[in-house]
Amino acid sequence: MRKTKRRVLLILITVITAAAVAYLGIALFFTKHFFFNTIINGENYSVSAVNSVVNGFLDTSSQYVLRIDGRDGVSDTITGADIALRVELGSEFEDIVEGQEALLWPASVFKETEYTINTMVTYSQEALDKKIDTLCFFESDNIRQPQDAYLSDYMDGGYQIIPEDKGSVPIREKIRSAVGEAISLLEESVDLDAEECYAGARITSDNRALQKECEERNRFTGVTVTYTFGEETEVLDGSIIKDWITVEDSVVSLDPELVREYVNGLSRKYDTWGRKREFRTTNGESITMTDGAYGWWMNRAGETQELLEQIQSGKSGERTPVYHAEAAQFGEDDIGDSYVEIDLTNQHLWVYKDGELVEETDFVSGNVSRGYNTPTGVYGITYKERNATLRGATYTSHVDYWMPFNGNVGMHDASWRSSFGEDIYLRNGSHGCVNLPPKKAAVIYEYVEKGEPVIVYGGQTSVPKQETAEKPEQTAEPVEGTDSVLTPEQQIQLWIEAGLLNPDGTPVQQPQAPAEVPAEIPQPFPQE
Repeated sequence: MRKTKRRVLLILITVITAAAVAYLGIALFFTKHFFFNTIINGENYSVSAVNSVVNGFLDTSSQYVLRIDGRDGVSDTITGADIALRVELGSEFEDIVEGQEALLWPASVFKETEYTINTMVTYSQEALDKKIDTLCFFESDNIRQPQDAYLSDYMDGGYQIIPEDKGSVPIREKIRSAVGEAISLLEESVDLDAEECYAGARITSDNRALQKECEERNRFTGVTVTYTFGEETEVLDGSIIKDWITVEDSVVSLDPELVREYVNGLSRKYDTWGRKREFRTTNGESITMTDGAYGWWMNRAGETQELLEQIQSGKSGERTPVYHAEAAQFGEDDIGDSYVEIDLTNQHLWVYKDGELVEETDFVSGNVSRGYNTPTGVYGITYKERNATLRGATYTSHVDYWMPFNGNVGMHDASWRSSFGEDIYLRNGSHGCVNLPPKKAAVIYEYVEKGEPVIVYGGQTSVPKQETAEKPEQTAEPVEGTDSVLTPEQQIQLWIEAGLLNPDGTPVQQPQAPAEVPAEIPQPFPQE
């Protein structure tokens, strides 16, 4: 039993001794080698001999190669021999080993320890400068000029920013600096693009001014405005608006003259004011109406301004133009089915409502012998008024129903007359107005509306000399009309002078008319 214990004790001592010897042997090993997980300048030198690592660094001068990467996949190299590179070391590696405390080597198994060694690298500056000049990056085939970012042409999706092309124009000073620094650190490679060694584009895709211009252009061209003229439509969208855009001092705007030209085109195409009209009379005769003051008449200045504002606000949608005057409907027949037809030859008029004859009557028109001919043409009811006072130079006259349609010329009741129709108008007619029997005037007044067409045609324009002896008038009727048709420009000027239109052609908001309105003051076309 005692012998067994001795044997066990001897084995134990032997094992402990062997372990101690092995531990101390490993500790002795690490007096000349680096610990486990030793990282120097990014490289793992675990259990490497100090002398071997030092010699490896010193041999760098003959093995060193720097790879230089450029744009477009172009690369080149510089070797240690090209620049007479030499590496000089101090005692940094020995100091690392001496500071390891060899007896504590087991701890290195479980953790990394990093070191940075500043090696002394020397090389020929002159040789490096010459080598830089021979690098392939400076060859003309490898040089491409940079292109600025720019806006695309207008497309269905609007404008887009086309990114810049960086090109490949090398900057020698920067390449020299980047390469020199890489060699000093004995780097394996250097990326010239990352080191900003190329000339860049002046304007890049993240340029704020370029982005803002793109946004503004797309805001304008993203607008779609639809005009409806009866059965026809006009669509204004980016394909047209793009040509109106101007840029000055980075400010994006619309050329108002080009917008005005577009509005003028719409006006020329769809306005009917002053155009000839074919009209079939109640008696079945087809006549051509060339005179008058009726139809669609676009306010070009007003529409230009409002269209500009709508596009600038970026709002799309349906749009109704600003008008000086409107007709009953669009198309060649803008008169429609509700109108007053006045036949001066037969001194008879008809009132139609939605295509149905609702009233007719004889009347007395302007005195031909005195040159007060009622003007022919197509007009619109300017307004209608009850209990109006018509004023002449030396007298006034009250009428119950006043329906002007051309300046001071209009339809009204004529209580002073006892007969109507036939050829009364030739010698004893009015001063231009259409005199109606009072009862008929009351009925017609209820049917007609402001803006409703009035078609006046026919009648004699003169009376033979033997028939011109004047007969007494039935009454002293006020001067309510003129003997000629006003042109559109004359009509507008008259309204401006009367204070009914602004100088730009827009209607002046009128106060409620008093009981007595001078007949010589015309009213404008229906206000929008």
